[in-house]
Amino acid sequence: MKKLIFTLSFLAIQFQFSIAQTTSKEVLYQKVDSLINQYFNPDKLGMAVAIIEEGNVIYSHQIGMANLEYNIPITDSTAFHIASVSKQFTSYLAVSMAMRGELSMEDDVREHLPELAHLPYKISLNQLANHTHGLPNVFELAHLRGFDIQDRLSHDEVIDMLLNIKQINFQPGTQYEYNNTGFALLAEVIERVSDSPFQEVLKEEIFTPLEMNNSLAVSSSEIIIRNKAYSYKTSNSGFKNHEFNNMTNGSSGISTTINDLSKWAIYYQYADKRAEKIFHKMQKPTRLSDGTIIEYGLGLEFKKHKGLDIVFHGGGDAGYRSYLLHIPKHDFSIAILANSNDFSTLNIAYGIVDLFMKDHLKPSETPKKVNYITNELKSFEGTYEFYPGKYFNILAEKDTLFFQSYGTKGKAPLPVIGDGEFLFPYVPFTKFSFYDNGFIFNIADFKYDCKKVTLNPPSIDEIDLEKYIGLYKNDEFNTTYELVIKDNQLVAVHSLNNDIILKPLAKDSFYGSKNYFAQIDFVTSEDDEVIEFLLSGQNLKDIQFSKIK
Repeated sequence: MKKLIFTLSFLAIQFQFSIAQTTSKEVLYQKVDSLINQYFNPDKLGMAVAIIEEGNVIYSHQIGMANLEYNIPITDSTAFHIASVSKQFTSYLAVSMAMRGELSMEDDVREHLPELAHLPYKISLNQLANHTHGLPNVFELAHLRGFDIQDRLSHDEVIDMLLNIKQINFQPGTQYEYNNTGFALLAEVIERVSDSPFQEVLKEEIFTPLEMNNSLAVSSSEIIIRNKAYSYKTSNSGFKNHEFNNMTNGSSGISTTINDLSKWAIYYQYADKRAEKIFHKMQKPTRLSDGTIIEYGLGLEFKKHKGLDIVFHGGGDAGYRSYLLHIPKHDFSIAILANSNDFSTLNIAYGIVDLFMKDHLKPSETPKKVNYITNELKSFEGTYEFYPGKYFNILAEKDTLFFQSYGTKGKAPLPVIGDGEFLFPYVPFTKFSFYDNGFIFNIADFKYDCKKVTLNPPSIDEIDLEKYIGLYKNDEFNTTYELVIKDNQLVAVHSLNNDIILKPLAKDSFYGSKNYFAQIDFVTSEDDEVIEFLLSGQNLKDIQFSKIK
């Protein structure tokens, strides 16, 4: 009898504990619902989110419209373009092929792509996948030729363009510079080594085995994507279509559903031994030639969030947003797909982390220095280079630090966070972290190192602008710009792009307003005749334009 009473009591306790656990989870789910409802409405742009724990989808929610024109709601089978979340799939394929002996991640890309034999340095496949290759970025190159994201550019056309690259931004392995070129070329290597289209390799190696039946790599905007979510952007008058037609596989290009992406997350949590080795290699931090450690592996990033080790990657093209986050220690993942064209995916992803992991979070350290007077702020003053041709002024006045775009008069205050960090409230998830003669420009998950520089631009009246006018051609990408004088200003004119006003930066050097056309440095002969200019910008360095007329 005593044994029976004990058994019944134990079962009652288990039952009560189970109810308590269920109730606790339901409360969490309701809080997630409330979090999502802060940012999304059923009749506007939306998202799909899934929470995966210990190999099971424990929460799935969709809200908003996949298509505003026809009032088609987002469901768990709505297909989204996932942008840079695609990179981890490409890395997985490459490492898998390396484990089979079909290639080595230390191979020189020039061995597999002989069209790049003229490049001055070896670039390993590892460097293609960890952003230390030094090659110019595909999107800036496309813009330089006059192609914007809404213009049709197939994957094959992108590869043709990239195989013409002759100039690198830096010696491979010496710097980290996030861009898409490396992964696009890695996809081409995979295709040539396997002797199969990249899209088919992806399907055979990943999508079919994991039953990701609604996933595909889109290589052309002509391909039909079933149950597609459309891309939009917000404006003062409401929503507008925000077309995305630049199809680049490897770095981007995958279309998938929240159900399928959840299967990939489950596979990450409970991989077989072989896949576990692949993910382990992908999560190895990158070491630069000077010993600097970069928290990026092969298509996966890592960081600390309130004491938790996070493995993640985000993506964004046009109006599409995606985020896949793992907390390996707790077998916990979050997948988010959206067509919201904003930063709300980050708010929701880390809001969910804070809700579910509250017992494991560590409080942020309280800054020691939170009040500054003008004389103390003066140490931060100066002009800083974001990239060649793009500069910021930092000013200190009335115990406040101000931000100013170079060459403009307006300025904006930077609220203090503390210990040399200042908030940039005009863009979500953005701050400046100052160090001696520089600062890190933190934008969401991106970090840009901005060094202090000294600029002494000449007056426009001191310059003979006639010296620079003419027609200039770049043979690598077969594009031409004409430099003309308009309203006493040097202007770059292109057949497809808008005119770009060039302002003096130094002797024989000018800066422009576009990230793909940010700084030009003229090269002259012994007779001081201009023979070419070298173009630099974001993810571009010294692209040669020869004077042809």
